[in-house]
Amino acid sequence: MSAEKIKEVKAAVQENAENAADSARDEFDAVRLHLERLVSHHLIPALSNAGVKAEVLKDQAVAKASEVANHVQTDFSVPARGRSPLLTIAISGVVGFILGRLSR
Repeated sequence: MSAEKIKEVKAAVQENAENAADSARDEFDAVRLHLERLVSHHLIPALSNAGVKAEVLKDQAVAKASEVANHVQTDFSVPARGRSPLLTIAISGVVGFILGRLSR
């Protein structure tokens, strides 16, 4: 190969490399713009909606927890209604005595 032919091949390779770099840069810019549009049109609104929904769920959970706490407080503050402990022990003793007699 002659020196002139080598220079022509070298120039063609360099030109192709520059064209490939320009093409890759253009493709990269197109992908970047597409990604920016995707994020701004879809991802940001979706995250915003998720934040609003999370806030609503948090408020509902706090309201439910407060309601449960109020119910527990009222349940424990009401004195136990029913027979006195001595009467309960006496009835249990009588029933136990009768069952014991019947089991013999």
